[in-house]
Amino acid sequence: MRNITFIIVFSLLLLAAFLIPRQAEVAQRADYEYYLNEEHLQKERQELSSRAGFWEKKLEAAPGNFVFQKKLAGLYANGFKLSADIHLLHRSDSLLQEINTRMPGQVGVLQALAANAITRHAFREAESHLREAVEIGANKFTSSLMLADVAMERGNLLEAELLLKDIASDAHFDYLIREVKLHDQSDNLDEAVRTMEKAAGLARVSGDDGILYWALSNLGDMYGHQGKVRKSYETYLEALSHYPAGLHALKGIAWIAFSHDGNTEEAKTILSFLQSVHPAPDYHLMLAEIAAYEGDSAAEQKSKERFIREASRKVYGNMYQSYLCLLKSEGGAAAEALAIAREEVRERPHPMSYHLLAWSSFQTGDKEQALEILEHHVLGKTGEPEALYHAGIILGSSGRKEAARRQLRAAREASFELGPVAAEEIDRRLEQL
Repeated sequence: MRNITFIIVFSLLLLAAFLIPRQAEVAQRADYEYYLNEEHLQKERQELSSRAGFWEKKLEAAPGNFVFQKKLAGLYANGFKLSADIHLLHRSDSLLQEINTRMPGQVGVLQALAANAITRHAFREAESHLREAVEIGANKFTSSLMLADVAMERGNLLEAELLLKDIASDAHFDYLIREVKLHDQSDNLDEAVRTMEKAAGLARVSGDDGILYWALSNLGDMYGHQGKVRKSYETYLEALSHYPAGLHALKGIAWIAFSHDGNTEEAKTILSFLQSVHPAPDYHLMLAEIAAYEGDSAAEQKSKERFIREASRKVYGNMYQSYLCLLKSEGGAAAEALAIAREEVRERPHPMSYHLLAWSSFQTGDKEQALEILEHHVLGKTGEPEALYHAGIILGSSGRKEAARRQLRAAREASFELGPVAAEEIDRRLEQL
């Protein structure tokens, strides 16, 4: 009798496996294999190197010429984006600082210094340069846009909104992408997407493939956040068709291969290519997550350690502090994480920085402090899935089960963005509540 029951149950399970439709894989190697070729990036680098060489010779012939220095500073900053060589960004800064010391008050130089500072996540420094630029008054439109960027990074949405209201122009690409950020920061993702689609339309009309790539690759991210994975993928492919050296879009495709398709080998293949042409530390984070999903704890730990070792180098400044905070808070160095979180709050008093402070406080065992930070600075102030996820855990541990369920369920809706490891952990914690 037991054998017959077993056979019936097994047969039903087998039938269900065939009848329930499997999630179709989105990422197909044939679609993007052409872009997994270092020649695309080499072409961009060679062109940039040629231009830099020209201005370097000009500067050598006329040392201290601020026009040549400014040209080179811009090229070095672009070189950093193409190569991930952080020293190029510092070289750019050095040239700009030299100009600013000798000839203070040049708005273009202050804006360039601010742009570099934003890249380094030195937001207080960027704000100082931009307030000086706004006070001087020349090219106020660009200064106001950049100051709005910094205001949003530092959690001051009201100032950003007022700055943008004064210079509103739906016909201007640079204005629209700030409006996108404002909608996104206000947790109005659908409106942010509509505005980015409008910005992408302007980029198409401009005929500038670089701007169009930037708009489309960011739009691809946003479709993913909406859960529209196939649309995200198709948008990344379109972005690459306009700029084959686009690394951000390839990284987005790697995430789709992993988080949606569960195709870890394909995701690792793309990441291996990206690391070979653009050795930035953050690829190790995705590799660690893939290893965790595969159950390979040794590979996971190795990737985390490599990230911590590289991202902790002094030359990177604040660039990777939030990631370091999370890894250390969960990796036996909660006191170090707490110190990083406190500095992050000083540099960037944004709800996501306070979320780091709450999470690291929780990891040190201070649940009361973690809950207080959540209530005053995080809950209701950001809809970022990671913050919702951690808030759910903290609330659940404090006995506030219903509030915890709300946060965890909201985070679960963003399972593609959070990834399968976090999604599985959320499901487990919801079952326990």
